Amino acid sequence: MIRALHRWPGLIALALVTLLALSGAALSVFPAAERFTAAEAPAQMSVADLAARVQAAYPGVEQIKRAPSGRITAYWFDQDAPGAAVIDPATGKAIASADPNPVQRWLTTLHRSLFLDDTGRIVMAAGALAMLVLACSGMLLVARRAGGWRRWFAPLKGPLASRLHVEIARIAVAGLILSSVTALWMTASTFDLLPDKAASLGMPAQVSEQTGLPVAAMEALQNIPVSSLRDLSFPAPDDPTDVFTIKTDEGAGQIDQGTGALVSWQALGFGEWVTETIYMLHTGRGAAALGLILGLLSLGVPAMGVTGVIMWLGARAARPRIAGNAMA
Repeated sequence: MIRALHRWPGLIALALVTLLALSGAALSVFPAAERFTAAEAPAQMSVADLAARVQAAYPGVEQIKRAPSGRITAYWFDQDAPGAAVIDPATGKAIASADPNPVQRWLTTLHRSLFLDDTGRIVMAAGALAMLVLACSGMLLVARRAGGWRRWFAPLKGPLASRLHVEIARIAVAGLILSSVTALWMTASTFDLLPDKAASLGMPAQVSEQTGLPVAAMEALQNIPVSSLRDLSFPAPDDPTDVFTIKTDEGAGQIDQGTGALVSWQALGFGEWVTETIYMLHTGRGAAALGLILGLLSLGVPAMGVTGVIMWLGARAARPRIAGNAMA
């Protein structure tokens, strides 16, 4: 039963899980590359200092984002013309284009949805489910062949293809289970099947209706280190009822642009935290080393696919052929 459960999903979904694995392995390189090339902010720099430097360089700044890799991107308007750039936090000035890498964008769309939008997402989720079934059934088969869970890494005998299939599975199975489970969770979150969405902050109940306080003097921003920043949106300077909106690792809040005081705050919920952790584990954004390891382990999928097909063909060829045989 277990062998059939392992064989047929593997043969049917071989092309799909191979595509998932190879595209995922290629994508795992980008978070690491971004991490090594990002201009890191000084350890003690506050969001107030960063915002002041960016605003001095680009007076029309509307938003500052910090990626899990540490890369900081600013978005602004200059005489009604939009602008965006990767920012050096030490100077607040542009150091690189903010345009996404076209290869990374193409690979991401292929990996997520096969360029088929929601239909493609469902297909790729089916591939992740097939990979999970293959990994779990494969674990049971490896343990049975090795003589028990305690003999997981025991020496093997048999044909080369069979030994390679099991040796690769022993090393890669944990990573494949992690990748497939996190992929299924992310798909469920995308289709709003999980209670992990933050409620909207809405408009604050009361603001000072004052404007003009320099961002460097705002106490709420001074108390937040750049290392925890995710997103800072600036208010319209001519709208006294508008507020700064900030998102951090701990939650989201609104800041009065006239007093610099925090007027509302919403802590990160448990469901949101779980989903964000799963996103980090699956994509490697914020955990570049783990992403590279999972990408390397996923390369075992096509190797196991080839050796698995060889084993299946060998087993079919070894079946006895009886002339004129009839079923009982």
